[in-house]
Amino acid sequence: MVRGWLLGAGLLALAVAGVLWALAGEDTAGPMELSERTDLIAMVCAVLGGVAVLATLWRRPEEDEAAAVARLARAVKSIGEPQWISSLGGDLKAIDVTFAFRPSAGARAAALPASPAGRLEQVVEDYRELRPRRMVITGEPGAGKTVLARKFVMKLIELRGADEPVPVLVAMADWDAGETFQDWLVRHLQHDYGLPPASARRVVAARMVLPVLDGLDEMDATGVVGGAPGDSRAARALDALARHQDGTDPAPLVLTCRSAEYDALETAGSHILDAARLEIAPVTPAQAREFLALRGARRPQLWQPLLDDLRDRPSGVLAGALATPWRLTLAAVAFDRDGDPGELLTAATEAEVADRLLARFIGASTANTSVGSGRYEPERIHRRLAALARAMSTSHGADTDLVLEHLAVRLNPRRGKALYLALCLWWAAVAGVSLVPGWTVFGGDRDLTLLVMASFLGAAAHSVGRVSRVMTVSRFSVPPLGSPMWRVGLRVSLSAQRGVILGMALILLVVLWVVAAPEGWGGLGLPFLALAGAGIVGLLCCTVALYESDLAAFGPSGWTRMGSATALAMVATGVILPGSAWAVPELRLAALLLVPATFWLLHMMMAGPWHLYYCGLLTHRPRLPLRLARFLDWSVSAGLMRTSGVAYQFRHREFQEWLVRHPAP
Repeated sequence: MVRGWLLGAGLLALAVAGVLWALAGEDTAGPMELSERTDLIAMVCAVLGGVAVLATLWRRPEEDEAAAVARLARAVKSIGEPQWISSLGGDLKAIDVTFAFRPSAGARAAALPASPAGRLEQVVEDYRELRPRRMVITGEPGAGKTVLARKFVMKLIELRGADEPVPVLVAMADWDAGETFQDWLVRHLQHDYGLPPASARRVVAARMVLPVLDGLDEMDATGVVGGAPGDSRAARALDALARHQDGTDPAPLVLTCRSAEYDALETAGSHILDAARLEIAPVTPAQAREFLALRGARRPQLWQPLLDDLRDRPSGVLAGALATPWRLTLAAVAFDRDGDPGELLTAATEAEVADRLLARFIGASTANTSVGSGRYEPERIHRRLAALARAMSTSHGADTDLVLEHLAVRLNPRRGKALYLALCLWWAAVAGVSLVPGWTVFGGDRDLTLLVMASFLGAAAHSVGRVSRVMTVSRFSVPPLGSPMWRVGLRVSLSAQRGVILGMALILLVVLWVVAAPEGWGGLGLPFLALAGAGIVGLLCCTVALYESDLAAFGPSGWTRMGSATALAMVATGVILPGSAWAVPELRLAALLLVPATFWLLHMMMAGPWHLYYCGLLTHRPRLPLRLARFLDWSVSAGLMRTSGVAYQFRHREFQEWLVRHPAP
């Protein structure tokens, strides 16, 4: 809020200073006449008045609680469906894992169901019988904890009543002690599900959000979780969750964690009270045989020796290595179309089985995908994913969420800042050529050149400081071109903001008339500027469509598309506006006022993670592609990555850790 007021005051002061400079100084045609000064003041007042009217009208009416809850439920469903398919490797059928409620040793626990079903398909029914409704899902690595959590969210969304909270899946890796649980949850509702800030705070305060918190074990490096409670981020998180209440009762929540890490927390006395612990059972050899027989139906003769080993040696190395849904899916993908699955029979240990499967995973996934076939070579994919996996390594372990906004800071921000500074100084030097005798830029207009130089030099000076964000980055996201989200957003906006759109259209028509109409009719007689007006209309339609859209549905890459559009707008401001002022003298005064204001506003938008992101990618080529978001979207379609809200994630943490250990193919 304070930054917004400072930005507004700065722009107003800039406009006033420009008017005073124009009134007091002399342009190339001599001192300004009285009529010209009057026209100038009238134009500035009209522009400021129009901006003030739009700022007053363009205010989204705050949603009531019911509307905010309904919006959140729609967002969770629309985002969760593709994530569910992605988590299963493109298949709709999940292994029906079984589980059992584990009694708590000497601690307060929730009352358990009288007759628990203990199956994936009926996890919601079991949860609804808990009192209080607090559940901890534990299991071995790859046991299917996240799959179970996603299934729980999607099933509960279908069955929930209007007065029940909306289940929301959130990864815990980025939650730290410096942020309260409520503030952290509000932030994720904004960033991951596109809720306006007021709506997010309202539903959290009303306890209409059921947090499904994934990855308690991923908050700390291996070996830290079981230490003293004060040394563990996971323990501090559980302490905060213990204080999460709904009135006088413990508020409902669901939590996932690896069994060993949660056992360590329980031993240290840091586990959560008033909760039921659900332990996922290993996949039995019979279940593994049934699953692989279905997935290996294309080449049954090659799979038969492996199926026989699972039947004859239920306690063997292979049965132990394939005792989780993740490993079974990995085996099915690795040998789906080529290779001999019988080579797994020669592995001496379970770890060797995992290494052989992971070594084939990238190549097999690349061959199996029909999206962009042949676009990337498996060796290059391996190196790029390994570079990302290493970039996500932190002092407290591996971060599982790859948020492009945060990646900008991980990619050596000093190098990104240095490149952005060099680019700004370069453009300032190009504009400064006009000051050299014998050289002309923008028709040799000294005042215009100085303003352009000042804009780029100001951007350069600002980039040296810390990363700033004047506006909420999550509110700036763009869907792909041709996406139906444009049409849906525009239709919703026309219905919800009809008065605002009508007012903006009237103001735009007046401006176009003044610029393009013949001089005898009161205009400037510049009809060729109608093309620019058409561009403004198109930009207005895009802005309106984005304003009412659920931005989280645009995916993690929508943020980079908006960054590209903003960068192009900066270039256009620094080149097109001054060029127009040189070509059309009547526009000179408007350009002198608009160039620094518009350029600075765009720079403040870019001065956050966007410029660090793009410049960071430039300084890390060829390890990472410049179109990283496109590569990651392809990796999601290939089954190597998955999405969670505005974050990318590796298909499994074991795959991420394997890439760190094997950076070269």
